[in-house]
Amino acid sequence: MRVRFWGVRGSVPWAIPAAIGHGCNTPCLEISDEQTGAEIVFDAGSGIVGLGPKIGGAPRELPIVLTHYHWDHLQGLPFLAQLYAPGWKPQIFAPILKNYDVAWVNTIFQSPFFPVPYEHLPNRPSVNLIQPGPLRIGGFDLSAVPLNHPGGALAYRVRGMTGDVVYATDHEFGNPAFDEPLADFARGAAALILDAHFTPEELPQHKGWGHSDWRQCVEFAAAHDIGGLWLFHHKPGRTDEELVRIRLDSQRVFPATETASEGEQIRL
Repeated sequence: MRVRFWGVRGSVPWAIPAAIGHGCNTPCLEISDEQTGAEIVFDAGSGIVGLGPKIGGAPRELPIVLTHYHWDHLQGLPFLAQLYAPGWKPQIFAPILKNYDVAWVNTIFQSPFFPVPYEHLPNRPSVNLIQPGPLRIGGFDLSAVPLNHPGGALAYRVRGMTGDVVYATDHEFGNPAFDEPLADFARGAAALILDAHFTPEELPQHKGWGHSDWRQCVEFAAAHDIGGLWLFHHKPGRTDEELVRIRLDSQRVFPATETASEGEQIRL
């Protein structure tokens, strides 16, 4: 199984020269099974724009699994190449959250937000609603649990032959009702991709925003038998120099820590 990062920032794709090393696009992951050829995409932030042209092979179904509906996780979807290339069948798997409305996904295609309405897309994506629990999507076995984030969000665990990947972005530690199930869910994962939007110094001013700091992430990984930790959802404008310093500080607590970068691949 291979995981590739196409977008690693949170909130907004604010590109500055000092941050370009890690990348400035918002969340998007591609997971592929190199034995079966199956692939699945998680989140449709601005990173999905770069992913589309790199997906080769014959036209086929393309599952896109959303963690939630905040703009930074959806904003790239209308620009996905497979919505317009003949023969492709994009599929959106959208979580059922409190007060959800399936029309939220379609809204981003509507005027005045986008010039091509949903009903005029060459390849209109199907929208499938999903809930926490076991799932089978695009040839992958996965499961989902709720996260502590305004409006709700889901974390996903993808089963691999040689280890599992857990993708848990947009989570705020501090509520045992979410933290304890997440601990059970992530325990023993070969790779954990976890929200580290803030530093410990910044977090007190951002309580309730639905994000965590790097220290909470590394302590969580150290306590739950995680193989490797990738800090994710970097604050926009966080420079490469700052992220390197965060990585080095994190490795003093949990040596198998990396700061996720666009283009980086994890092989399991």
